Amino acid sequence: MPALRGHGRLRRRLSAVAAGLVAGALPWVVEAELRFGGVRNRLAEADEVQGGLRAVFSLRAHLTALDGPLLCRPCTGDGVILPVTEWWVLLPLLVGLGLCAEYRARRSAAALWLAVAVAVATAAPYLFLVPYAAPRFLLPAYALLTLPAAAGILAVVHRARTRRSQPTAVVLTLALVGHWGIQAALVHTHAGIQQQARADWDRIASVLREHGVHPPCALAGNSSTIPIAHTMGCTVTETDPPTHPSAVILRERKPPHWARDWPRFPVPDTYNPGWTVVVPP
Repeated sequence: MPALRGHGRLRRRLSAVAAGLVAGALPWVVEAELRFGGVRNRLAEADEVQGGLRAVFSLRAHLTALDGPLLCRPCTGDGVILPVTEWWVLLPLLVGLGLCAEYRARRSAAALWLAVAVAVATAAPYLFLVPYAAPRFLLPAYALLTLPAAAGILAVVHRARTRRSQPTAVVLTLALVGHWGIQAALVHTHAGIQQQARADWDRIASVLREHGVHPPCALAGNSSTIPIAHTMGCTVTETDPPTHPSAVILRERKPPHWARDWPRFPVPDTYNPGWTVVVPP
């Protein structure tokens, strides 16, 4: 920014960073006070939803989640497939090459360093505080790191062209082709996982219809009830309403006390196991 150049630019830059922190935190603090009753309560609720935020190192969980499942929580019973981790090897290598190339060319790499810093800040909570993983968590960090990584690729291409190094060109080409092939396979895998998981809503809706639930209707359950209600054309009501709902949707949970005697019907062949439909007698 031109306003941050010249005399006293360090002080101005620090002031700009401080102002940015305040501008970013202020809406969050205001919302915490108005909606959650304070910052402490908001953090406590976030901690409860995440199953207990704590100091962890969840690198293995993130490596395991690269090829699925949608949510690695917990990651027991699944392992790390080495070929899909190539991105974690290739990306930092290209980032380092890009930063070094900008330094050697005596060009300002401030924008690239900023991208790296923001990527680290974005990924750190998921790597060091959240005890589980999902592939989507680190997508913003990947996107930011592709900027210096692109500079790294250009540096390798420039080296191959200026020195007419066929081995360098061949290695780069094979690395990129292999990377694209693995990423295309992962896209196919995750698309299949998403399709199977979303199909659970139709399976649950079918069981509801089989047992007499049709619009207009009101469903109770957890937050996962919302897409099921949308699929059915129903509304969503609280778990403990003043009037009983048309059905209760549960996953690996017991019905509320007022529906303990209602008939229960398990939903077969679901991607996420444990779905049960509870309907009035």
